Amino acid sequence: MSKGSRRKRATRPWQDPAARRDVSDLLAGGLGPSVVDDDLDLAGYVVRRVDAGRAGKDYLCPDCGNLVAAGEAHVVVWPEDDLDLRRHWHRHCWRHEVRRAGGPA
Repeated sequence: MSKGSRRKRATRPWQDPAARRDVSDLLAGGLGPSVVDDDLDLAGYVVRRVDAGRAGKDYLCPDCGNLVAAGEAHVVVWPEDDLDLRRHWHRHCWRHEVRRAGGPA
């Protein structure tokens, strides 16, 4: 192993404690800040915003059936008592669902 390769390994981000990311929000099940938009809040559901910068995968919206593309801001919604049922929705599709269900909580 040459000295150059040792030097590169020492500068990798996962070996630098100062560069490590705080993942406590991920471990706690948090996917982002709580929704503060009243028009997205629905009783019995947890709603979290996912900003475009954190949207790293493609999903299918359960309302319209269209793609929620990686890099597109959207919301993640699940019943308060079952995190396994979380789904990724377009924000406007979730707004329509809230209106169909009788309005905000």
